[in-house]
Amino acid sequence: MNIILFDDEPLALDFLEHQLKIVRNVNIIGKYSHANINEISEKIKKSDVVFLDIKMPSLNGLKLAEKIAEIKPHLPIIFVTAYDKYALHAFELNALDYLLKPVQISRLRKTMDRIESYLQYNQVQKNENMHHLAINVLGEFTFQLHDDKEIIAWRTTNAQELFLYLLHHQGTIVSKSELIELLFPNLKVEKATSLLYVTIYQVRQAISKYNSYISVRNIQNGYILKLSDTSIDKEVWEQELNIAPAIDITTIEHHEQIMSYYNGSYLNGFDYIWVEGERYRLEKLWIKHAREIANYYMKHQYFEEAAKWFVKLSDVAPEDEEVNFNLMKIYASKGYGVLVDHQYNQLQNALAEFNLPLSDEVVEWYRRWKSSKSIKNKIK
Repeated sequence: MNIILFDDEPLALDFLEHQLKIVRNVNIIGKYSHANINEISEKIKKSDVVFLDIKMPSLNGLKLAEKIAEIKPHLPIIFVTAYDKYALHAFELNALDYLLKPVQISRLRKTMDRIESYLQYNQVQKNENMHHLAINVLGEFTFQLHDDKEIIAWRTTNAQELFLYLLHHQGTIVSKSELIELLFPNLKVEKATSLLYVTIYQVRQAISKYNSYISVRNIQNGYILKLSDTSIDKEVWEQELNIAPAIDITTIEHHEQIMSYYNGSYLNGFDYIWVEGERYRLEKLWIKHAREIANYYMKHQYFEEAAKWFVKLSDVAPEDEEVNFNLMKIYASKGYGVLVDHQYNQLQNALAEFNLPLSDEVVEWYRRWKSSKSIKNKIK
């Protein structure tokens, strides 16, 4: 593993190199106390990871990180700092981890494990993307091979629904009678069976380009759709959520990255009845995790970051009183009176659609806030 170190103190550079070599057999290809990035751009391109001090009298570590990212995007950066308050800014720049000075061996081991996992994962992703089909069902329904996205042109709406239904049950045999009931419920069996065969043919024709990835087979008086070297984005997203570590300052950026994979509701724009259950389940899962991220930021007083997530939650669940109340309190603390009023009215209207009143707590808080605002205006 090729590593570059940045710190304006030579002794700190030597100490970090010493600690790294105790933990792993690494190759330190550069130790620098200057910001002349262009002079060492070739070494940056050859490096696997950069350790970078954030707070240096003669160097701005955060700006330095941006310049490094321009030379080699996605190069993992580990920030080293004596000031915990800089950690969040580090993660805004997609830092892989951060270390507090003095760097402890036990903590450094965890960082090196994370670096190795990251590098291995990236390599696997690169290899998979060479011959891997991604089917996107969150938001827009598309097929993606390499960097090319495609929206399939289906011969009929029945062919489209048949494929999506088989994909929904992929790996499971779906009986012909179930498919007939789904697509042709009002036709006689003989006519419906004939149309089913035609529709299966249309499906196979539409996805013929992806025959090496998707197969639709006739088996045991039914059909089964099987995938090979193919991923479905909703399954990848849910799996990433399930294996994600607990939310803390070192993992919050990773959780936000995972949530970015959720590009919209399941099969958005399709009004099939059979979609609703899964769509609802996935949306609730998104809401649950978005709430955890927002609450983490709120608890640690990163109010701007918390507000971003509460706004997203409010868009999805405008009737959620806790979400809107938190937004009102954040806006009030920032002096955004117009936004407090807007959020209060929006919540009131959303609850009215369900014939529900605002809670006494919210009403009383809003009354007191309006009163204090009125007093301040009179004083002015």
